[in-house]
Amino acid sequence: MPSTSRAATTDALADTSALRAFTSVVESGSFVEGAKRIGLTRSAAGKAIARLEEHLGVRLLNRSTRHVGVTADGQGFYDRVAPLLADLEEAHNMVMGRAERPRGLLRMTATEAYGRQVLLPLLAEFLERWPDLQVEVSFTDRIADLVEEGLDLAVRFGLQPAASDLVSRVVARSTAQLFAAPSYLARHPVIRHLGDLQHHRHLLYGTAAVPHRWSLLGPDGVTHEVPPHPIAFFENASAQRDAAIAGMGVTCMPGFLAEPEVAAGRLKIILPAWSMAVMPISIVYPSRKHLTPKVRLFIDFVAARIGEE
Repeated sequence: MPSTSRAATTDALADTSALRAFTSVVESGSFVEGAKRIGLTRSAAGKAIARLEEHLGVRLLNRSTRHVGVTADGQGFYDRVAPLLADLEEAHNMVMGRAERPRGLLRMTATEAYGRQVLLPLLAEFLERWPDLQVEVSFTDRIADLVEEGLDLAVRFGLQPAASDLVSRVVARSTAQLFAAPSYLARHPVIRHLGDLQHHRHLLYGTAAVPHRWSLLGPDGVTHEVPPHPIAFFENASAQRDAAIAGMGVTCMPGFLAEPEVAAGRLKIILPAWSMAVMPISIVYPSRKHLTPKVRLFIDFVAARIGEE
């Protein structure tokens, strides 16, 4: 009898569809969404996970009408199984000769402004090169939990925490400068020195509770904190840019966002010798022993296109 039970457990673990259903439901937090991601019905995913629980002899998920929760056993099992499935997918692709022709859905997130301004043109070229791929993109300034939301990667600004379960690769660098619309500058005092900013209206990124302050590096090599005089706060960088174009005030924003507007004459650089410290732009992804081909190809593609090797 024990041998039969052991064989049944082995069969269950060899059924990758059940394992994929389980990991997908955990990552999405929903039977409906988890099943959808791997092309199953909710009922089929539920039955596959139930078989897995029966053969393992433990409950992996706590179910209710509105919520799916992971048990302690389920979390431990997920932590071991998810990387193995990723490695299995890559091994399968290599054996099938698909390592250079990736397939499937690539799920990513990026800040709204950078995503629309920089990533969208790159995605068009990337998908044309790899026609068997699809992408699901979320452009938001909210910091997403990649594992919780089942995302393959994210594009993020700034230094990434060393103590993290994410791997990061710097693919570009950016800095920010001061900008204002010609219409605003025509109505307000001339800005010749950093101290003149105290007489102007500031448009800040962030919230009133947590604003993004301006620490500007000058030609003397010293960083100076600009006392804020905000009239508006923006959680969305594109809205911040649009407010500056509308002549609401002076703002500090990344060059990639402002340069097209400067070229079109809608914004002007203020105090060009002053700028924020250079900020790394990284692609981050869940820590795994091996990257899947689609993620590796996208990271290499973006790094090659925007210049950070």
